[in-house]
Amino acid sequence: MQHESSRSQPDPNSALRSVLASHTGAEVICHFSGFPLIGMPPALNQAAIVCLDMEWWYKNPMLITELGIAELLAKGQAPTIHAENILTGIQVAHARITPHAHLRNNFPGAGDPEKFHFGTSKFVSEEEAKQVLINTFVRPRIGDGSLQPIILVGHAVENEFEQIQRAFGVDLLSYGSIVKVVDTQKMAQQAGIRGTKGPNIGLHDLLAYFNIHINNLHTAGNDAAGTLISAVLIALRNGLYPVGNRKLPAIVQGRNVQDVVERVMTIGKSLPAPTWGVERYCSRCDRDNHFRAKCFANVMCTICRDSGVIALFKNRKTHQTNKCLFQYLELPPKDYIPQDQDQQRAHPWSNYEFDGTY
Repeated sequence: MQHESSRSQPDPNSALRSVLASHTGAEVICHFSGFPLIGMPPALNQAAIVCLDMEWWYKNPMLITELGIAELLAKGQAPTIHAENILTGIQVAHARITPHAHLRNNFPGAGDPEKFHFGTSKFVSEEEAKQVLINTFVRPRIGDGSLQPIILVGHAVENEFEQIQRAFGVDLLSYGSIVKVVDTQKMAQQAGIRGTKGPNIGLHDLLAYFNIHINNLHTAGNDAAGTLISAVLIALRNGLYPVGNRKLPAIVQGRNVQDVVERVMTIGKSLPAPTWGVERYCSRCDRDNHFRAKCFANVMCTICRDSGVIALFKNRKTHQTNKCLFQYLELPPKDYIPQDQDQQRAHPWSNYEFDGTY
């Protein structure tokens, strides 16, 4: 396989990686946005700028539920107002991992994975997700077949390498294609953009600094898009907006930055979906011809049925056993003890139909 053989080859990107180590993330992003760095190796112009985001269930064992991958395809252009010509060249993919698609976070601010605004979501198995990651970061360079350099952009991105290694057994840094890691939190610090509760700024507040609002952050595809948009705007801030203003203008020469972002969304929705994965999948019954909201399949959870907990027994027909959260969570204390199955069926509440989820 290509990605395995690439590990045994000499690293042709090591020289470029060394050169970029002395440049900030903003300088590197600017190189592709109309302000090229002088004296760079020609290989830099062949690099791809890729943003990676992951979401995982916030309870143990913290299973990864989504991947978001955004790529900056418009490169080498001098920026227009709000860098619209550059931002509209962003393409975003959103993958939901089928075995974990039913695991939904409910903390304040948690996103809805069914509301991806920059394209079409696809559902993938864990093995497919692994291949998506490898194919994103292991690409042949045109001409000599060596690996294309990748500039990886992320928000607090260092946290994600360990998660990828744990979940998929993939060490992205080992392939040698990543020549620069650009963290938008560090970019914001270097630009003097601070969070409301300390030096580190969250993605929501970073976008708000640029007068941008994206619904359903903490959805991987939306976060990947928002992070790459932020990276471009931080890098170009002093050229796009008045220097020294504490509050940046949302409207410049009659163009609102929010309208620019919504145009990015519209373009993304018009593009073909990724070729990998399936577009339809039901996280309730595992079929691939409908979504959960339209599911009328008969399902049964034996964990809830046999739990000895009345509330869970009532929920037994809302999900399959392999979708039960109590595979991972501790069951509540029992509040009934059926003597046998006949007596269990005779309980006055046993025929209660619960129309919902817990």
